[in-house]
Amino acid sequence: MAFRRSTAESVAVRERIYTPPVLLLAATVGVSFLGLGFVMPLRALYGRQIGATSGEIGLMASVALLTGFLAAPGIGWLSDRFGHRTILWIGVLAHALLVLAYIPVGDPVLLIGLRGLEGIAIVSVLPPARALMNTLAPRSRQGEALALVSSAQMAGILMGPTAGTILASRVGYTPSFLLASIPLFTGAACALLFLPGRAAAHAAADGALATPAASLFTSPLLLAYGLGAVYAVTNGVIQAIWSIYMADAGASLPLIGLSYTVFALPAGLLGPIAGRLSDRRGRYQPILIGMCGYAAIYVAFGLGVSPLWLVLLSGVEGVAAAFVGGALNGLLADALPAGARGKGQANFSAAQTAGSFVGATASGFLYALSPRAPFVATGVVFAAGAAALLLPAVIALFPMRMVRVRVG
Repeated sequence: MAFRRSTAESVAVRERIYTPPVLLLAATVGVSFLGLGFVMPLRALYGRQIGATSGEIGLMASVALLTGFLAAPGIGWLSDRFGHRTILWIGVLAHALLVLAYIPVGDPVLLIGLRGLEGIAIVSVLPPARALMNTLAPRSRQGEALALVSSAQMAGILMGPTAGTILASRVGYTPSFLLASIPLFTGAACALLFLPGRAAAHAAADGALATPAASLFTSPLLLAYGLGAVYAVTNGVIQAIWSIYMADAGASLPLIGLSYTVFALPAGLLGPIAGRLSDRRGRYQPILIGMCGYAAIYVAFGLGVSPLWLVLLSGVEGVAAAFVGGALNGLLADALPAGARGKGQANFSAAQTAGSFVGATASGFLYALSPRAPFVATGVVFAAGAAALLLPAVIALFPMRMVRVRVG
């Protein structure tokens, strides 16, 4: 009897997820994305202020995504080689310096170049953080753990855009960029000083060092990469045109920032719950239902141009993002080889960056034809993705078993 109780207790300890290293990593991501979120809605508006055309504003976003896509494989290799923490703090520090570099830039061409460098810094933040979380969290709760990273990311976005737009509307862009750098410098310091290093993280990885790296292009991983690319199309659209779409619809700067907050609140709060649900009940249904939801939401974005309507729909999108993101994170974690998590997360990031690049580039040009066209086109893309998920060959790639774990 004592043996059974001891075994149950040891299992419960192994299945714990809210440990100090995990919570510290989530806090570091949240602080860093507070700074990133601060400038998120300002880039396009700042570009317009210094004379950039809508095509150049779209190019700002697409160049950042292109450089991130090209840099992702190298970042993944460096993360596995030198440690996820090392690449994480360097990436956050680089982004802090690049945010400060906005201040003297007054030429749209230079701004495009700056965004290219930012793309490399961006891909050096989230993939290493996610790979580090893979090593720290128990295997049976990967969806929930990665959703915790996403929730921390959303917590930064929850506060950052609203604060940034309010400050910019009152005192201008320069103080906004200065203030945005503070949480980024703080995040870099937290990652360097407090997160577990290479040896400690790998010791917690349940044999990751002893596990040979399998192929990173198996059918389940290709499915995760493909779904990640489709899911990220919305990120490119939002980066490229959301701020100017709302501004052209009559929204004030604070209301534009509020739309980001309204999206991030349900996405952040529901993310861990959705990830835990997918850990227990499977990945397929949340992704399928979420893809259908995204199709309807983006068509509605294109049909309704009232600023208040756009803000309310942003909250509905946040709910869909929580369930799709949580299940997709779990699907990726199910298929990742333990010894190459950095490379796998970088490949996933590259796939998402490719989707964002397509979304940003296409939306910039479609917006010139009709402000509603990018959103309707995105809705069609998600509808096509949902239809593909109904194919038997695609369904067979999902792990259909229900994962039952003892939660401590």
